[in-house]
Amino acid sequence: MEPEDYNAGTTFYGDKAKPKTYAARFASPDGSEVLSVVVRPSNQLKITFLEARDIADLGSLKEAAKIFVPGGSTLYSAKTIKIKEDEGFRTYYFYEFGRDKQHVALVAAVNSGKAIIAGATAPQSKWDDDGVKLRSAAISLTVL
Repeated sequence: MEPEDYNAGTTFYGDKAKPKTYAARFASPDGSEVLSVVVRPSNQLKITFLEARDIADLGSLKEAAKIFVPGGSTLYSAKTIKIKEDEGFRTYYFYEFGRDKQHVALVAAVNSGKAIIAGATAPQSKWDDDGVKLRSAAISLTVL
């Protein structure tokens, strides 16, 4: 084998590692109720010149809804939640919406240029029974 025949750029696992879709994901046994946590660079959600340090850097609660709530959804609730920390307050945005017979509770925060999003979803028919628990699970997101 000649040196030019050897490709040092390939690995045993392929050229590119697939990025993980979820940081964490939990589902009911039938898979209809799901709690998931996603971490994304904040500049993938909104192009900014500076690194986002807080969720407010992505816009107001209303402006950020365009990022987190899919078009055509029915928005039931939107709130700003401020949690006291050692160095001030951390801001979280909470959205609850429905789309395609699914009900979603979503909490988002930003830390060091990364958006952390926790979402809980269930069919609208199951939300009446399990919505309080799913909403509580999403709201329990804490960025350390």
